[in-house]
Amino acid sequence: MLQIHLHRHRVSVVACDGTLSISGNHVCDTAENAKYKVPVGIYHIELKYSKMHGRKVPFLMEAPGVCLAIGNGVFGLTDGRILLGTYIVPGCLKSSDEHFMQLYNRINQSLRRGHEVTLRITSSAITNS
Repeated sequence: MLQIHLHRHRVSVVACDGTLSISGNHVCDTAENAKYKVPVGIYHIELKYSKMHGRKVPFLMEAPGVCLAIGNGVFGLTDGRILLGTYIVPGCLKSSDEHFMQLYNRINQSLRRGHEVTLRITSSAITNS
C-alpha cells in the first residue's frame, strides 16, 4: 500500500498551502484554491484519463472531479484540483511538471503492482487574511 500524506499548514482567503510526503519524507509542496478545497480525510487514488489534461492523472475517488495536477497558481482554479510543485508564495508554485511526474510514476508503479494508493489530508492550517 502506498500512503501519501498532504498536510495543510497555511490558509488565506484564496489559497491553501501544504506539503506532500510519503513515509515521512517530503515529496513536494501543494496549493489549492481555498474556496474549493476537499475536506480533511482519506481518499483512494486511481489514475484516470482527464480530458482537461489530455492524459491520465491521479484522481481522488471519493471526491468526484478532484485530482492531483500540474499548475503554478490557484487563482484561476474553479475546482478542487491539488497542484504540486515547490512553494514560492501563498498559492503559487514552481517546478510543477517535475514534481507531478515523480509522484505520478510512483503512484503508477504501486497501482501496477496491485497495491492500493491513498491520500490522507490533514490540517493544522493557520488562517492568514
